[in-house]
Amino acid sequence: MDLAEGVGESSSPPRSFGSFSGYDVKSDVYNRLLESGNEEAVCNPEFREQLDAHFNRLPASYGLDINIDKVEDVLLHQKLLALAKDPDNRPVFHVRFLENFWARADVYDDQQVLSVPSTSKPCYEVDNEGVFPSDERNRKIDFEPCSKLEDLNLDVKKRANDMERSNFAEDFHGRQEMSHMPIHEVIFSTIDKPKLLSQLSALLSDIGLNIREAHVFSTTDGFSLDVFVVDGWPVEETVDLHKAVEKAIARSEVLYFLPIPCDSVD
Repeated sequence: MDLAEGVGESSSPPRSFGSFSGYDVKSDVYNRLLESGNEEAVCNPEFREQLDAHFNRLPASYGLDINIDKVEDVLLHQKLLALAKDPDNRPVFHVRFLENFWARADVYDDQQVLSVPSTSKPCYEVDNEGVFPSDERNRKIDFEPCSKLEDLNLDVKKRANDMERSNFAEDFHGRQEMSHMPIHEVIFSTIDKPKLLSQLSALLSDIGLNIREAHVFSTTDGFSLDVFVVDGWPVEETVDLHKAVEKAIARSEVLYFLPIPCDSVD
């Protein structure tokens, strides 16, 4: 992942969110919140103005990054940025579970996934040309017409298929358990500054988290909103993960987040 650094974390300069090719993301977010009956959107007469101000202080890339099916995320980002204005709160962070990712140990294509294990026994059936499986050709068996062996064939097929399903289910279940990977999201908001992205990335790495995605934005008034999608935390629950992030911040607070007092400079 290319983690570019600079004075701000946004790759594009802040600009007004009028529309993207005629699409007004602010209006879409607002309307969806109203339709969902969001209390803040319905009851706060100043909500639309506050929402517009939120978008306008962020770069245009922020609007493109919004998942329009999860517009409540905008409210979360808005609240985190508001909390970050208080120096006693900084850095503000939020942790939540996103989803479980299932990655099997081996990569299969559709045909291989549906194939039965190699230990399965062949069914004794004749194909359209009367050809038997190659390992059956040399068997000294007097095969009768299929009409007379129908019951036997069905019984053999049933037992073989039951065994195949059982083996395949156990193998598939085992692979799924081995590759279970919860995905979490960690959001930070604090004063924007050079190398902040690297510092936050290092903090997450110290906890044992792997960054899958990083969405970083700078506001026009000098704050940052950094959204990380991570794996590496073994369980869905976030109480202990929240504590781990809190402890990591405490260990790194002097280096990463607290301003250097002017009187400490000779």
